[in-house]
Amino acid sequence: MTDLQQINETPKRPVFLLVLVILSSINIGVSTIGSLTAVLGAKPDAEMVKKALLDYAEMREQLEKAGAADYTYIVDQMQTVTTHMFAHFHTYNAIQLVFLLLGLTGVIFMYQRKRLGFHFYIVYSIGLVLLPYFFNSMNQIPTILTVVGVLYGAVWVFMYGRNLHWINQ
Repeated sequence: MTDLQQINETPKRPVFLLVLVILSSINIGVSTIGSLTAVLGAKPDAEMVKKALLDYAEMREQLEKAGAADYTYIVDQMQTVTTHMFAHFHTYNAIQLVFLLLGLTGVIFMYQRKRLGFHFYIVYSIGLVLLPYFFNSMNQIPTILTVVGVLYGAVWVFMYGRNLHWINQ
């Protein structure tokens, strides 16, 4: 078989992969713009921090009124995570930007049939889940935040994994 015949027999890019690449690029692109803006912008001022703390107090109050006071600890944990994120604002967003760029690179590589892109995407997915742990202790982070992050990332990795047959060729 000649090289020309092999080139002509290369299977077409799966439509599902193209859909995933478009959706991921939009999601990661918007997040990257937000993160880049945060890295280059000013740290949140006292008024913004105060507003966030008031929002958490309001959430706590609503849970208590609804008879779900047992779940206020989640709001307290989220408040702690947010407070630490504000305290390390530029560092937090810079690390997030690195993970987002790694994810975008992975998406582009997969589109170009490079298996390395799939591995980059896995690191990106895990990195975003672990990011809050860089600035908080384990008991300060709501378990639901980690579970939802892992499930969301796993679904996307699984969907990209369904296209590995084409990426490997």
